[in-house]
Amino acid sequence: MGWNLEGMVVKGIYLDQIEVSGTVYHSRVCYGGGISHHVTIDEGFELYGGKISRQAGEGLIIDHKNIIEVRDHASS
Repeated sequence: MGWNLEGMVVKGIYLDQIEVSGTVYHSRVCYGGGISHHVTIDEGFELYGGKISRQAGEGLIIDHKNIIEVRDHASS
């Protein structure tokens, strides 16, 4: 798996707590050499009793080390 996942459908762990899935719209090399992926999520979620919530279609950032599955967009 390469580092640039733009256009791919991924599953990953957000904030080390919740599994999310969505489409990567931007992959970047971070300061220090890490990789992060900006993902438009498929389903909304809440954490910490609603203190953190995201709706389907919102974007969030997942570190490359937390990506657990990658699929080509066409096969999703």
